[in-house]
Amino acid sequence: MVDPITWRRFQFRVLFLLVSALVIFGQLLPLNTGPASVQLLDPETGELIREGGSYLSLPGPDLLFCFTAAFLMRRPRWAPVLLIVVVHLLADILFLRPLGLWPAVSIVGYEFLRRQTNATAEIAVPFEVALVVGTFAAAVLVNGLLHLIFAVSHPAFGATILHILTTAIAYPFVIGVTHFILRVRRAAARELDSDGVIG
Repeated sequence: MVDPITWRRFQFRVLFLLVSALVIFGQLLPLNTGPASVQLLDPETGELIREGGSYLSLPGPDLLFCFTAAFLMRRPRWAPVLLIVVVHLLADILFLRPLGLWPAVSIVGYEFLRRQTNATAEIAVPFEVALVVGTFAAAVLVNGLLHLIFAVSHPAFGATILHILTTAIAYPFVIGVTHFILRVRRAAARELDSDGVIG
C-alpha cells in the first residue's frame, strides 16, 4: 500500500506539471492579433509612410518562475529539481530560447529559495515577495550578462527592468492562486516526515 504522504506528494507533482503546462501554453497564444506597423515607400513621392497600427508591447511577468517559487516556498518536496529542469528545458525549446541557459541560471535561484523555507515557521508575505522578486531580478541580470558574454541577442535593459517589475506585481496574485485555488499550503507539524522535512 502506498504511503499517504508519498501519494499526496505525487498528486501535487502532477499538479505542478499541469500548472506549468498551462502557463507555457498561455504564453504561446498569439494574444496580440492586431496588424503590425509597417514602413513603406510612397512610389510617387519617395517618402516613408506608415501602414498599420502601433501597439505598446509591455513585457509580461514570468509566471513559470512565480508558480515554481510559490511551490518551493510552501512545499519544497512537491517541486523536485529534476521536474523543474524538465519543465524549463521544455519552455526553452517552445520559446526558441538558448537551450539550457535560463534553466541553469534559474535553478540556482530556486535552490536558494528552497534553502530559505522553514518546515515549521510561517514566512510573512511581504518578506516572501521581496525574497522571490530579489532572486528573480538577480537571475535575470545574470542571464542578461551571460547573453552579452556569449554574444546572444537579448532584450534591451529597459525591457528587462519592466519584465522584473511585472513579475513583482504578479507574484502576490500567484500566491493567492496557489494558496486558495490550488490549495498548496505550508505543512502543519503533523505532516513532517521522519527527517523533519515537509512531506
